[in-house]
This record gives sequence, C-alpha cells and structure tokens, in this order.
Amino acid sequence: MSAVLAALPIVIALALLLLQAGPVRGALAGVVSAFAIAMLAFPAPLPRLLAAQIDMAPVALEVALILLGGLILSNLMSASGAQERLGHWVIAACRNQIRAVLLVVLGVIPFAESVTGFGIGVVVGIPLLVQIGLSGRRAAVVGLLGLVTVPWGALAPGTLVASRLAGVDFQGLGVASAWLSGPVFLVAGAGAVIVAFGWRMALRSAPDLFFAVILLWLGVWGSNTLIGTPLAGVLGSLFTIAILLLRARFSGPGQRTNKGRLLQESAPYLILVAGLLAAKALSLVVSPAFLPALEILGSPATWLFLASATIPMVQKLPANRARTLTTASAKQWHPIALTTVLFLILGVILAASGMSEALANAGARAGYLYPAIAPWIGALGGFLTGSNTGASAMFAASQAQAAQVVGYPVPTLVALHNVGASLAMMAAIPKVMMSTRLAEDATGQATDPVRQRISTSAVFVPVAVINVAILAILSVLALLLAP
Repeated sequence: MSAVLAALPIVIALALLLLQAGPVRGALAGVVSAFAIAMLAFPAPLPRLLAAQIDMAPVALEVALILLGGLILSNLMSASGAQERLGHWVIAACRNQIRAVLLVVLGVIPFAESVTGFGIGVVVGIPLLVQIGLSGRRAAVVGLLGLVTVPWGALAPGTLVASRLAGVDFQGLGVASAWLSGPVFLVAGAGAVIVAFGWRMALRSAPDLFFAVILLWLGVWGSNTLIGTPLAGVLGSLFTIAILLLRARFSGPGQRTNKGRLLQESAPYLILVAGLLAAKALSLVVSPAFLPALEILGSPATWLFLASATIPMVQKLPANRARTLTTASAKQWHPIALTTVLFLILGVILAASGMSEALANAGARAGYLYPAIAPWIGALGGFLTGSNTGASAMFAASQAQAAQVVGYPVPTLVALHNVGASLAMMAAIPKVMMSTRLAEDATGQATDPVRQRISTSAVFVPVAVINVAILAILSVLALLLAP
C-alpha cells in the first residue's frame, strides 16, 4: 500500500501531462499530492522536508540559470545566422542529410552534453538539426534522443555520486555503464533516423548507423578503460566526430571550407567548451580555499552567459537586437524554469519522506527478478529530477542494498541504475519543454502567429516510447548477466 501511495504523485503528474493540462499544472499537482501523502501516510516531519528543500535550493538555482543561458545562447546564435551557416557546413562535410543527422545525434550532442551536462547538448544540436532540414517537432525529438552520454555529462558527477553512495569503484562503474550503453546508442540512434526520415531511409542507412554507434561505443568504453571516467564522454564523442568527418572527407570531393569563417561561427561554442574544461583542470590544482569561487567559474551557467555575451561582437549582431532577444529568452524561460524547480521539489519530497525508498523496497520484493526492475527505478529518478545525479541521490544506495539482498553483483546493478537514470533524462518534462522551445525558435514557430506551436506531448510521447524500448532491453540484459 505504501508503494502505491508513493507512486500516486508521479501518476498524477504524468496523467495531467498526457491530458494536455500543461507541464506546470502537472508538476504542481504532483508536488501538492506528494506533500499531502508525505505528511499523512508516511509521515515525514515537516522540518526534515524543509531542510531537504533548502539543501537542494542551490542546485535548483544553478539548473534554472543554465536553462536561461542555454535559451539566450541558442536565440542569439540563430538570429546572427551563425547557426544556419554551421548547419550548411555540417551537411556539406557529411555529404548527405542522414550522415549529418548521425553526426549531430551521436557526435555533436553527446560531446556538448559530456562537457556541460544538464541537457544543454540540445541547445547546440536542435538548431543544427533544423538547418539540416528537419521540421521543428522532428528536430526536438531527434535532439533529445542525442542525450546518450548523460552518465558522463558535465564530466560525470552523477556517476561519481552513484559510486560513492553504492560503495563501488568509480572507474569500474564508468566502464560497466559504457558496456551497458551500447543498446542506448543503437536504439536511440535508430529511433532518431526513423523519426527524421522514416523506416525505409533508416533501413537503407543501417550501415552508417552501425558504424557511428560502434565508434561512440568503443570511444566511450576505451576512454573509460584507458584514461578514466570523467573525460570518457568528451573523448569518446570527439573520437566519433573525427572519424565520421574523416570518412566523409575520403568518400569523395566536397566543398572547400573557409576554416577562419568556420572558427568564427563556432566561437561561442568553443568558448563554452574551453572555459568549462579549463575550470575543471584548474580545480584540480588550486588550493581548497578557492573552491567556492571555482564552483561558480566551473558552472555551465557562467560559460553559457559569457559565450552569449561574445555573440554581438563575434557574429556582428546589433546590440539592441541582442538585448531584445535576451528579454524574449527570459520570457520563454519562466515556464521551463518553474516546471524544472517543481519536479526537483517533487523528487526531494519523495527522497526525504522515504517514499522513494518505499518504491525501491517494493521492487526488491520481486526477488531474482529485481535486476530487471532496477533500470526502471533509476529511470523514475532521472525522469523526476532531470538529472542522473538527482536519481542517484534518490535511489543508488537502496538499489545497492537490494542487490545484496537478492545476491546480484552490486557494480552491475548500480550500472543498470546509472544507465536507466541517465536515459530517462531525455523524457524529463523540463528537457522536453526546453527542446520544444528551441525547435520553435529555430523554425520561427514561436513568433509566427499563423504557424501552429509544437505540442509538448507530441515530443514527449515518441521519446518516452523509445525510452521504454531501451529499458526493456536493459531489463533482459540484467537477467542475462545474473550469476
């Protein structure tokens, strides 16, 4: 009964979303019902719930600022024309649309996400997908399916949290997560091509898909094994991008590239990536006394705003136009930020009240079948918090305890949790809202009164269906890997 009550807020939030009540209303209803159940049925002391929310407040603020910075960067890049020119370059470099989409989905978005985290890979990827020729809705879905390296997002803090809470080796968890990510890369990549071009074109392009998937899989696994977990997503996706571009270059003559112009168009993205990597490197060598300042310097929000600030000068965008776009971005940001914070509050209530533990314990009663349920529990945390770090805070410790109870290898089960939690970030409602808004802005649907806006559920449903298919494969793998 306790598990049913614990699941009720999640069911309410999802039901309202599917009934077109809106993400904000759904999230708010989930929070209100979770608070009522926590106070009446568990019960959870009010001071504990408030303390947990206060502890989460800095994270909520950072995530909200990251979303704002991402919207500003995307809008300024689109208005300057740089996004369109980069899209044309990607198509020219790859020789055809399908290879261009695979480069973005299994290369560019994983790379950007591995550096920044928080789903910001879609800020780079979705406008490129629109320029490649995808409609707004298709670009939003395909962009979300590119979030396949989330276990290594922002240099893998979520995987680190999972390893600490579960008591398993950090690098070992990264390697196991890389092995289990193979089905994620394959099914998400296939889903992206099907959504973008249809079944026939997907079957025709199967060799290109398998080639890109194998590159990313080997790149991430090899980097985890030889170098370490934090940089595995960055290096693995860079390896994929490099080989795909080299293959395209040697497959036939292409257009000559003005390297100086290409560098100018991509300068804001290069500033974002270089700044974050430099801040991470600096944090490894400076005195602990400077760590608070380095946390600000190392936040993706800081570098998103700095990268955005360079666009008027680098891309020759008029200052008054940049100010207008920044104001418009802030208006777009309000509902996305509110939904994000509400879902974080919901996740914290579930964790602090013991409701998430009740859900995990209910799954553990499945006995030898529990490993098949573990990825779904992780996915629940990822969906609610929009973060594999948040999902690990909610469920990693209880997942490890359940593995010991049922006699399953703890590192393998925690890796299943980690991959499942990271996968579900694709379908997290704030990420879907963000992607929908980016696609509308890139296609002009946000400001055109004649064109119909993109429905959140029209993007959420196909992503969720593909997530469910991947989770089902992970469940089968979990049972096959049982000792």
